[in-house]
Amino acid sequence: MIICCRSLAALCLNLAFGLVAAKAAEEQGNIIGHGSLKYRVHADWSKADPSKAPIINAHAMAESSKGELYLVTDHPANDFLVYAADGSLLRTISANLGGGHGLEIFTHQGQEYLLHVDCGWHFAAEGWNPKAGEGCITLLDLQGKVLRRFPTPTQAGLKTGKFMPCDVAITPQATVLVADGYASNRIYEYNLEGKILRHWGGPSKDAANLSNAHGISIDMEDPRGPTLWIPSRNENQLKAFTLEGKHLETLDLPGAYAGQLVARGNLLYTAVCWSKDKAGKRLPESGFVLVLDRKTKKVLSAPGGTEPTYAEGRLQPLSQAQRIFKHCHDLLVDRQGNIFVGEWNAQRRYPTKLERLR
Repeated sequence: MIICCRSLAALCLNLAFGLVAAKAAEEQGNIIGHGSLKYRVHADWSKADPSKAPIINAHAMAESSKGELYLVTDHPANDFLVYAADGSLLRTISANLGGGHGLEIFTHQGQEYLLHVDCGWHFAAEGWNPKAGEGCITLLDLQGKVLRRFPTPTQAGLKTGKFMPCDVAITPQATVLVADGYASNRIYEYNLEGKILRHWGGPSKDAANLSNAHGISIDMEDPRGPTLWIPSRNENQLKAFTLEGKHLETLDLPGAYAGQLVARGNLLYTAVCWSKDKAGKRLPESGFVLVLDRKTKKVLSAPGGTEPTYAEGRLQPLSQAQRIFKHCHDLLVDRQGNIFVGEWNAQRRYPTKLERLR
């Protein structure tokens, strides 16, 4: 039998979608987590049709004031998928941006905006063969109209090397902090007009060292004042800084390659992309989720992972315990404490909802 290349590609894509659907059916309804923080797995939360709204990686999500959930993707056909809370797909947005990795929804002077983070890794519609280039930060309205593309540091005249940003955060002064986690590991601060105001961070020989600064977020309720949290993912650590870049503390997460820290109520959340075995070797397809106490910073639950334990005040190494996830990339937490988990390199899987059990 002779099959043309296009038909073969479609056949392979359909097979991949079939494997994802079978995996979702297998995981559906599982209860994961520890203590009072247990969750029911809804792997079929997304009602998107892969043939009409394809994705490659479900990189990150954010919620608008209307309760719409935005998923940033790196498929060339879609920059964003916009969902209702029940997983119904409301619309797709394509602004020909590519490389979607992080996003932020924020309000400024009564208007809501989107920030899109192109990390520089670009994919074709089929297969898995990303090409690395220069990344970019883009400001859009919620309908997907491009309002401004920020210059890269090189375009702004800085000699800081390649720019491959992972994530952004908005400060109380309405400036944009950018974590250049795939290149320099520096933090760049822009104003909304796209001017770089300053930069700091990067590799160092002290506690402020950043290695794969894969996310960035601000805890506005920290008693120390607005506190910036940045993962140093290769060190299995989350690090706290002032908004000006002074290191405040380091949170060790042994065995866990964690990303952006998300604050909601009295809890903190982070997605773990990989974990290690007992010998300290990084394992493929070994992700899970962590839930921490916001005040003490102690890990309370690890949905999909081993039960968190402490010895003499130190967290013991964590690893994947259940094959629920492949690589947890980022997450969103709604007002009810449900977690929406996006994954990287997970056979084009849509986000999984973890329903909190009461």
